[in-house]
Amino acid sequence: MQHIKNLLQGGLARRLPEQTPVPDAAYFRERIPELDEWQIRDEVIEQNRLMLMEYLRQARICARCTGFATCGKEGDMQGFEQALESYGGRLSVGVRRCQPYLNDLSRRRLERWLKISGALPHDKAFRFSNFPVEQRRKYPALMKYAEDFANRFEVGQAVKGVYLFGPPGVGKTHLMLAVVNRLHERGIPCLFVRSDSIFDKMRSIIADSGDLDPLLEAYATAPVLAIDEFAQERANEFTLEKLFRIINHRFHSKLPTWFTSNYAVPEIYRRNGADLLDSVGPLRSRIMEMAKHVKMDGEDYRLRNLESLS
Repeated sequence: MQHIKNLLQGGLARRLPEQTPVPDAAYFRERIPELDEWQIRDEVIEQNRLMLMEYLRQARICARCTGFATCGKEGDMQGFEQALESYGGRLSVGVRRCQPYLNDLSRRRLERWLKISGALPHDKAFRFSNFPVEQRRKYPALMKYAEDFANRFEVGQAVKGVYLFGPPGVGKTHLMLAVVNRLHERGIPCLFVRSDSIFDKMRSIIADSGDLDPLLEAYATAPVLAIDEFAQERANEFTLEKLFRIINHRFHSKLPTWFTSNYAVPEIYRRNGADLLDSVGPLRSRIMEMAKHVKMDGEDYRLRNLESLS
């Protein structure tokens, strides 16, 4: 990155043809409002004309961006954006990774874990369009929130997830997967996991003397994480410590997390009326704050489609 910054600040950016008039200070003030906000003198602007021309050229490329895969920049500048900076009346251009690159990096990282996360091929069949009509009518506010989230969420937004709880067969997982599938269609990095598969994979990695940190990081940093059958796995000190690490990071980073569970939050990880571990209280508190909570009930729709040979 430093050699890119040196290239730009050293005045070696793309030069204009000799016959092209070099723009004056007014030209740059009109296109870069920060110059007036920072009270940059005309002579400073004129000293940095080539750098500012390159800054504007790069900004025009970024304005046409449709994603990192089609980045219009050249060589080492792909995946970077420029940031004009002022210090002591002087100008410089810094470089930083752009959001489309970070989104693509996150997507590629999550894709490495999709096959081991518990997602199944038929999960893609669950859509808003085939969600049970009676449940759609019964929970209009939930449906609106879920569809708005699926269609409008952008990476970096501090939006709450949803904690869906209730008996089996009432559409909790269907609705969560409808959200996940729509996010995937839009190119939003999203990781769907079944609770027990999280810990099965962790145990497998440990048994193979592997490193858990990359897996934990994927769960902790995914722009959207959807956990199915939450708090229904066999919990112990190991699983709860790792789960708290994931949820705690997501809570403080304001990353949306969706849950489905048979249990309301006050009932999770309790046995004989007591929390399994001291960490359950803080875990419960974070989940209650980071998600909207909806109890779903109704007839188990799986029973309606039960096939009998009798």
